[in-house]
Amino acid sequence: MASFLKKNKNEAVEPELSTAIVPIPKARAVDLDMIKVTQDVLLLIPEHIALANHMLPLYLTNGGNVLVVAMADPDNDDTINNIGIYTGYQLEALYAPAEKIEEKIRALYTTQRAYSAAKELAAATETVESNVDENDESIPIIRFVNNMIEQAVLLKASDIHIEPHEDLLRIRFRIDGKMIVYMDTEAELAPSVSSRIKFIAGLNIAERRIPQDGRINYNYGKEQTVDLRISILPGAFGETIVIRITTALSFKLDKHSIGFNEENLQTFDKILGYTHGLVLLTGPTGSGKTTTLYAGLSEINTPDINIITVEDPVEMIMPNLTQVEVNPKAGLTFASVMRSVLRQDPDVVMVGEIRDEETARIAMTLSITGHLVFSTLHTFDSPSAVMRLVDMGVEPYMVYSALSAVISQRLVRKLCPHCRQKFAATPEEKAYLGFPVDQDLNIYRAGKCDHCNGTGYNGRTAVHEILLMSSAIRDDLVAGGSTESIRRIAKSEGMHTLLDNLKELVLNGTTTMDELHRTYSEFT
Repeated sequence: MASFLKKNKNEAVEPELSTAIVPIPKARAVDLDMIKVTQDVLLLIPEHIALANHMLPLYLTNGGNVLVVAMADPDNDDTINNIGIYTGYQLEALYAPAEKIEEKIRALYTTQRAYSAAKELAAATETVESNVDENDESIPIIRFVNNMIEQAVLLKASDIHIEPHEDLLRIRFRIDGKMIVYMDTEAELAPSVSSRIKFIAGLNIAERRIPQDGRINYNYGKEQTVDLRISILPGAFGETIVIRITTALSFKLDKHSIGFNEENLQTFDKILGYTHGLVLLTGPTGSGKTTTLYAGLSEINTPDINIITVEDPVEMIMPNLTQVEVNPKAGLTFASVMRSVLRQDPDVVMVGEIRDEETARIAMTLSITGHLVFSTLHTFDSPSAVMRLVDMGVEPYMVYSALSAVISQRLVRKLCPHCRQKFAATPEEKAYLGFPVDQDLNIYRAGKCDHCNGTGYNGRTAVHEILLMSSAIRDDLVAGGSTESIRRIAKSEGMHTLLDNLKELVLNGTTTMDELHRTYSEFT
């Protein structure tokens, strides 16, 4: 008779394997994305056993007596018998591909490890000395930070926010532009977490009075490297840390994958074919401007073109480019670097951001002297960028001589295709979208499922507004035109606005009216 000992319901001791509990054989397939696994069920099978057997516990059924598991080989009776004895449950085995099981194991057990490490860390907080192996997962603080970063990457988060409060340490992820709470844990952990992150980022661990910035190249999985930018800011209850994941696993330098509709893509191709002029990408922080710039540079990056970028910081290393990272503390500013760029015989120059009049003038001088210059500017829409340059102090004649195009961009959440719900648009929605109120029109709203973590959205896409400088816009600028007059001329010449692009995405089921109003309200 097999002996089976438990310390508690969720903690098992390795059993003697002899008499097996008979499983319920049902080898039907299961979609793991459609099942939410609770931490209690996950604890029934340790991670190393799950990985070794390509098995994932899913849920309890039959009054809590049967454990349903996913297996790559559900006909392996020996494994089913052994795990049945180990857990003390009858097993029902369903089929799922081995690679999918491994992916879910990594995602689910990462959260479990993080909570376990947090408990250990709370019991004995510590920092990691410089002579300790930084990959030693037996140390709770190392395991806690590694699991936090890994979980953020798995969830395709763009930022990790570590926020100490008076009575807790809150960790939040920004996913698809929205903040979600990842974990609330003991406030006493904050100094250890801060010290660990500063240590691996090469920052001063002892300094807690001033802001610090750093960078980490984090190795994820076997072949993936994720670039993390660290910003540390002293606060009332400790140091607030924001980690920007600048090279997420889904990052693609492909002009076809960043949201251009067919018409705007053709216009973008036309702009990339320019031999000179200033091309601006505008929009708020986090709207994907740099990604679009990199995609454009990737498209024209050929051996017969000399491309130089001036960035703060260099967000992604690209082959065959000269990339310069500014360092204001050392006197290496955008303006000082750009003054030297001309002597490097460039064909194309990318300036990370136009922040002041001096940088704007140098960028325009480069474009007027026969170079194609790409840069970014913080304005609400494309027509506003033209007047923003004038407001900076640049003469209108220089703006209309140098500026070739302005691309305004926003990011909008995409509906989860697995749970989106079709419904009949209301008369008000029809009118807003430009349809007669008596015409039938179906649009979509968000649902909830495990594919999207119950948010109803999965991923983001960009919406664009592309203004091409024309003689009419130049004449208006010379005559003292305004943002409104430039917008009116651009629309009459065929410019599709951000709102037009948003309506198109609502009508084709990519996003919702809620997202349209949320995004459009930002610049109205």
